[in-house]
Amino acid sequence: MTAPVIVIGIGPDGRPSRPIPRDAEAVAGGKRHLAAHAPATAQAIPIAGDLDSVLERIAAVTGPVAVLASGDPGWFGILRRLAELDRPLEVHPAASSVSGAFARIGTTWEDAQVVSAHGRDPRPALATALAGAKVAVLTDAADTPSAIAQALLDSGCGPRAVTVAARLGHDDETVVHCDLPEAAGREFPDPNVMLILDPTAAGAGPTILAHNRPAAVWGRPVEDFEHRDGQITKPAVRAAALAALGPGPGRLIWDVGCGSGSVAAEAAGLGAGVIAVDADAAQIERSRANAESHGVRFGLVHGRAPAALAPLPDPDAVFIGGGGPDLEAIIDAATVRCRDRIVVALATIERVGPVMNRLEAAGWTATGQLIEVADLVPLGGGHRLDPRNPVLLVQGVRP
Repeated sequence: MTAPVIVIGIGPDGRPSRPIPRDAEAVAGGKRHLAAHAPATAQAIPIAGDLDSVLERIAAVTGPVAVLASGDPGWFGILRRLAELDRPLEVHPAASSVSGAFARIGTTWEDAQVVSAHGRDPRPALATALAGAKVAVLTDAADTPSAIAQALLDSGCGPRAVTVAARLGHDDETVVHCDLPEAAGREFPDPNVMLILDPTAAGAGPTILAHNRPAAVWGRPVEDFEHRDGQITKPAVRAAALAALGPGPGRLIWDVGCGSGSVAAEAAGLGAGVIAVDADAAQIERSRANAESHGVRFGLVHGRAPAALAPLPDPDAVFIGGGGPDLEAIIDAATVRCRDRIVVALATIERVGPVMNRLEAAGWTATGQLIEVADLVPLGGGHRLDPRNPVLLVQGVRP
């Protein structure tokens, strides 16, 4: 029988979840775990950088191999890669670094959202932090707590309480409490976990009981939003735009020319991280009020696009509800930085051709549709159709 690989979690207190087997011929782990726990009688296999070579060295050992991993190795850990080995696995998890971080501040975390920026695209982490009330982020040397805090500030994120728990279980452990500006301006020891909490949010309670959650709603009536002189994306157009944008947890969306923020609010309600941009300060305040009234969170940036887009993190999708004479320049910026979807709402036919040409010139696939809606209104003993102004919706998809 093939000898097993025994995966042993190291908890936030620095202790392994079980002793290393005496017959282990090799022990793999990070340098600090090897130095603290590996017996001198076993071959040491440091885990650093290239995991392919680590797996090759483990596979070459014929006897039992112990692998030391931080926290729960099946949770954003090395277990996913170890499963590629043609060896039986015995997994002994410890408490995760996230549970340790929340324990340090004496806070429950069954209602927290947890996302990793460690060795991967940071957009889902930023999107989750923009939309969520209680978020834990696993960081790395590139996407540090200071980098994440600065990206959130650039995105117009509202006030957040930040806790960075670093080197949990070590003699030099630190737990720092601060806000986003302070977090952006300092360095933290590695490894660490970043907790990002909305201090104004009431406790929502556990989210694991899906049957207790309210139904997701979008395409709400215009009357549900504060707006100015009808300057709001109408429900049918909003619903079609959201369908094209594909908002959801971990998706980062720009709403350029956000106006009342109705698209931003409904995208955030579907779990997306949204950055709403507008040159009109009064519209920014309307968007803020609509976010509060609908119980959602999104970033708010007061500035004129495309210049205001420069410091923002790259989006997965972009909705352009206003652009005026700068529309084509905004589309140019979006096609360079957007991951997959661009949706443009237009009121005049003359702008459709230039917009589609701009998208196609950038290598995107462009399509369009006319959305016409007529409301039923009473007339005598029956009803008549009361048409709304039609809207042209242009969609760009990156091939």
